[in-house]
Amino acid sequence: MQSQYEMKCELIKIKELSGNKASIYSVIIDKDDTTLFEKFINENFDSHLSEIKNIIQRLKIIGTKTGAREHFFKLHEGVTGDGVCALYDDPDKNLRLYCIRYGTLIVVLGGGGPKTKDMRAFQESEKLSDENYLMRAISEKITEKITDKEIRFSFHAKDFEGDLSFEIEL
Repeated sequence: MQSQYEMKCELIKIKELSGNKASIYSVIIDKDDTTLFEKFINENFDSHLSEIKNIIQRLKIIGTKTGAREHFFKLHEGVTGDGVCALYDDPDKNLRLYCIRYGTLIVVLGGGGPKTKDMRAFQESEKLSDENYLMRAISEKITEKITDKEIRFSFHAKDFEGDLSFEIEL
C-alpha cells in the first residue's frame, strides 16, 4: 500500500478570472510559486493551445457574465456531494480541468489533462486519476473547514473568508 503524506494547501483567488458573477480560485501546494491551474496551463499549453484559450475564455465568462452554471461542467466527477467536476471547452475535445463548484458563485480550479477518445473513464489515465483524487481531498478539507467555521462564505457568498490554508493527506 502506498504511504500517505501531507501536503500544505492554500486557496488563492484568481483576480483576472473573477468578476461580479463568480469568484475563481486555485490552490498552491507546499509553498509552490504556481497554482494547480497555472501548472495545468503550462503542462498543456503546447499540445492543446486552442483548448487552453477556450477554457480561459469560459472562466472569464463565468466570472463576469454568467456565474458557474451547471451546463459548463461535467458534474459528479468525485463522490456524492463533494462538488468535484470537470470543465472543458467542448464535450468533443480532450482536455479536462478538474474543479470544485460551490453553487454558481465560487469555483476552485485544480489540474487535469487530456482524456483521449479511447478512454471510458478518467481512472484509465494515471495523470487524470491523480488530479481527480487531489481535488477530492481538497474538497473534503474545505468542507471540513466550512463545517468547523474556519472558512466561511462572504456576505454576498461570492468569496471565501477565514483561514484559507490547510493540510491534506494523500
